[in-house]
Amino acid sequence: MKKLLIAPLAAAALALAGFVPSASGTATAGSGDMATVAATASCKSLTALSTVHVRKSASTRSTSLRLWYKGTKGCDIKGVDGGSYKNTCGIDSYHYWRKVNYRGTVGYVPNVCVKYS
Repeated sequence: MKKLLIAPLAAAALALAGFVPSASGTATAGSGDMATVAATASCKSLTALSTVHVRKSASTRSTSLRLWYKGTKGCDIKGVDGGSYKNTCGIDSYHYWRKVNYRGTVGYVPNVCVKYS
């Protein structure tokens, strides 16, 4: 009986970590990059101070991948120096960004628009 309960739980845990079963029955990395999976496993929680765009690269000219809504949480991956932004989240001008994972989307947000929670 215990074996019947463990297999579905293990499969669910692998799916949440970004692994998918292959035809051989072993788990392989999905489309995500392994460093990102490892970094988000020990998530430092961030909260959005206002609704912001999660961007493909650390630039306001970069493609917006999705919106991160005010008050919701995501995971911090690392800080990066990038393109400058002006009049963002109450700051006149700054250039530091956070690489984040927000609900499965990995991208960049202005550093001043998030706080550790």
